Amino acid sequence: MSFSFPTLVRANIFQRRTRAGIAILAVAIEVTAVMVLVGLTSGTINEVSGRIQALGADIMFRPAGSSPLLGLSDTTMPEAAVDRLLEVEGVDSASPVMIWPTSEVSGAPTNIFGIDPEPFERVGGELEVLDGRRLQDGYEIIVDRRLASTEGLTVGQELEILGQSWTIVGIYRAGIGSRMMVPLPTLQEILGLPNKTHVVFLKVDPGVQPRQVSSRINSELSGYETTLMEQYAEVLRENIVGLDQFNGAISSIAVVLSFLVILLAMYTSIIERTREIGILKALGASKTYIMHTIMSESVLLCSIGAAAGVGLAYLTRWALVSRYPTLSVEFTMEWMIYAILLGLAGGTLGAFYPALRAARQDAVRALRHE
Repeated sequence: MSFSFPTLVRANIFQRRTRAGIAILAVAIEVTAVMVLVGLTSGTINEVSGRIQALGADIMFRPAGSSPLLGLSDTTMPEAAVDRLLEVEGVDSASPVMIWPTSEVSGAPTNIFGIDPEPFERVGGELEVLDGRRLQDGYEIIVDRRLASTEGLTVGQELEILGQSWTIVGIYRAGIGSRMMVPLPTLQEILGLPNKTHVVFLKVDPGVQPRQVSSRINSELSGYETTLMEQYAEVLRENIVGLDQFNGAISSIAVVLSFLVILLAMYTSIIERTREIGILKALGASKTYIMHTIMSESVLLCSIGAAAGVGLAYLTRWALVSRYPTLSVEFTMEWMIYAILLGLAGGTLGAFYPALRAARQDAVRALRHE
């Protein structure tokens, strides 16, 4: 006797729509959680590293032991180090930058760069002012267009930051350095760190290899370290403690979630269908057929859930970016496929025991089941 797999699988799902819906939702949430959380961390790293690399500098110079995560380290160095750096063969220009995190403007942590405009632009940080004028001195501040658009900021507006009132004198193109920049001497004064800086960005002479200059700096100046800007994104990822562990934990939780929900759903379904399974076995259905049917049902539910999860992930990203426009959430095909496979794997494992239990049922006892 032959049996139709697709018809029976579809019938089982439509007869128990609530349970099927819960299983689909569990897998969808798993896929969404993996995609959004990993996308948020990756997007933030790529967005931050992209803005720093967009400065156009070749080398980042900072105190030894300080974090390359700008704004997370309070270790400073004498601004006089700039003069010493300019003496190193191959160094064309140097720009000291003070960095201070604040959440007073957007509610989300945002770095303020204290810069000296002329050397800052010489190393490559050319700020395209879209409205207003360039930064000069005193309690002046310029903001990038994305922050200005998000918070409704305009030229001439006053901002309260670090206990001081700042006047917005310009709005510049987003994607370079930080979202807010102020005069270096002013930020040094407010922080009580005169003639200090957190980092120095360097530009090498035309035709000179940055790696060679970096090695020369490391050998001539002790107590400091350099980072090639072309490697900044990689260095950033390596220095975020627990990033790989976080992604691994999210993946593990996702698999366990889909495993348990599918296990419960399929096990309960098997209990309810004991008589049906007995009839199938009495009609000649083999153990392989029974297992195949149950597993096929699980795979179909997980596939629908995975597809729904991808759609839900994009919807969640849209909602997050709409609510917090300065956030960056990036989805990659690699992690999308990985999230889908996790959902399918968890669901398949969860259905294996119920399928095995169903296949081992005795036909006579199953037919007597009430």
